[in-house]
Order: sequence, then structure tokens, then C-alpha cells
Amino acid sequence: MAKKTAKSKKPAPKAAGANRYVSPKTSLENLETEFSRADLIFEGVDHSGASFEARVFLNNEAADEQTPTNIENGYAGSFHIFGHGGCFGDDLTHCEIRGLPRPYDPRPAHPLTPARKVLIATDAIRQAMSHGREMTVTVVPVVLASTPKCDEENVLQFDRFTIVTYL
Repeated sequence: MAKKTAKSKKPAPKAAGANRYVSPKTSLENLETEFSRADLIFEGVDHSGASFEARVFLNNEAADEQTPTNIENGYAGSFHIFGHGGCFGDDLTHCEIRGLPRPYDPRPAHPLTPARKVLIATDAIRQAMSHGREMTVTVVPVVLASTPKCDEENVLQFDRFTIVTYL
């Protein structure tokens, strides 16, 4: 299994709708060229706000909500977030995440613990690798439902993405 990780929380300039994320060029040099499956794994995805679809494009920095979702446009797939709709608590600490659970603690984690989303993107990553050893990842959030408590412009927030290939 090979891994490549990129970190960033900087959104790309907004074309229309919610702010997009465009990664810096990510090197594919450490990935195996022959693999049976390839995933894009998004860690630390915030789901406290609006519900949205996150459309993922490879090597298409101009992608937006209107971009056709086909392999010719670098479309790798999408993941969905069923958002909590913002914080409806009566104080500032109501929605504060109070640490991660201990390893053997049977209680569930805090409801707003950031999510992990796995996107199987084998064909799109193969296509990106056929065009060179660098790639950009563009994530276009399409807001599907919201409340007045949500920040629809900055709905997409995550810690990092990782590319994982399987032999």
C-alpha cells in the first residue's frame, strides 16, 4: 500500500456558490504505477454546518458547480455530508468537541467529531497519472440544505487528503 498526503485548509477563490478547495500540485512519484484500487481519503471533514455534496476533480483547477461530472473533466467522484445545521446551543461551548474518546472507551464520540470520507477514485487517478507525475485535487461543495446558522460559503473544511493505492 502506498500513501501520499497533502494538508491545507485554504479555499480557492470562489467562482459561484460555496468556496472550493484547490490543492497545490501533489507529487505522485511515491505511488505504485500498478495498482488494483486507488482511494482519496479526506480526514477531519467538518459536518457541523450545512448538508452538501463534495464533487472531486483531478487536474481541473477551474472546476465548479457547472462542470460536467465525467472523466474527461477529471471527475473522480463525490462524497456527501449530512450536516448538523449549525449550533443551536445557548452558550459558546455547546458545540465544542471535548477531546477524543479513550481507546477502550465504549461510549460514542462527540456527535461533531470530524468525519473521514473515503472516495474510490481508481480510474480518475490512473488517468491523472497517465498525464504526468503531479496532480491537483479540486473539491467543489454543492450545498443541498442549510439553516440560518450555517456558513454556506465556507461549508467545506477538512484537515488533509491522502492518496492510497492497493496492489
